[in-house]
Amino acid sequence: MSSKTTTALVEATPSLRLALVAGPQAAADLQSPDSDAARTMSALGWCAAFVDTVRLAAAGGLIADDSGFRAVDADGRAGRRVKGERVRLLARCGYLAPHTSGLVAATEDGHEALRLAEAAGPGVLRHEADVMASVRKARRARQWDSHAGQDAHALPVLPGGGEERRRLAAARKGAERAAVEAEKTRKRIEALMRRARIRDRREARREAARKAERAAPMLLRGVAAGLAVQGVPGTGSTGHRGLPCAPCGRQQDAAGPRQRHGRTHGHGG
Repeated sequence: MSSKTTTALVEATPSLRLALVAGPQAAADLQSPDSDAARTMSALGWCAAFVDTVRLAAAGGLIADDSGFRAVDADGRAGRRVKGERVRLLARCGYLAPHTSGLVAATEDGHEALRLAEAAGPGVLRHEADVMASVRKARRARQWDSHAGQDAHALPVLPGGGEERRRLAAARKGAERAAVEAEKTRKRIEALMRRARIRDRREARREAARKAERAAPMLLRGVAAGLAVQGVPGTGSTGHRGLPCAPCGRQQDAAGPRQRHGRTHGHGG
């Protein structure tokens, strides 16, 4: 090959010219897959069928009809069938968007996933059987959820994509609503406990009053009995005979001085 031919070939191939100027490492980088894209696609866990389905939707060639999903050509003629399970998975994870017209379009996340898949190369794609086995495992882990909820978590969403942002926003709103409900619940519980304490205090006062009422007759009987023992008038007892006389301490006859005087001087009846 002459020098003129080599020069013409290099000038006609800008990437090759750049590689020759930059050196062997740059030439290798041009031919190797994008490492960041490869890591992202590996984390997404896609298969070639997913890439083909999103590419078909991005080109406007995927529609939904009464029988499921079909590929259509540029003239709108229906072609091969597309697995409905695959379309629903990709749609519920934010890569496809069904329209009311029947057209299934690729979302912003879908277009970005296509770009990453092309940059990463086919080596990072998994076998469809392995992907669907992972999907079934993810569904079993969320048996409590609806079918749509299971599908929405059966595939990873695009990191930093629109679906991830939407879910984070929904999670924040859900957390805010939960915080509001928790505060309402706390206030209701506090009100119930406050009413319960008031009710308990009232019941304690009523019980104390009942005990006082039951104890009052017994206390009065005890006081009356004590007064009777001491000979207090009006208690129904004359008291003890033979009480000591206050001035001298000698025994005083309960009959009184008049009767003693009469007996002493012989005045009898």
